[in-house]
Amino acid sequence: MHALSAWLLFAAWPFTRLVHVWSAPVGYLLRPYLVSRRRAATAAPVVRTDSAPASRTGRAA
Repeated sequence: MHALSAWLLFAAWPFTRLVHVWSAPVGYLLRPYLVSRRRAATAAPVVRTDSAPASRTGRAA
């Protein structure tokens, strides 16, 4: 039973997340920090520059 379990684990290993055991996250240690910015408190108003009326889809005719 013990040997059968070992063979089943060996057969299923490539299809599981256990495959990540063999890779070391070296790139993770050397990557730059993520820069996150907050959104503005209020959104800027959208100003249309063309004088054509908008269709139902929101695109100029």
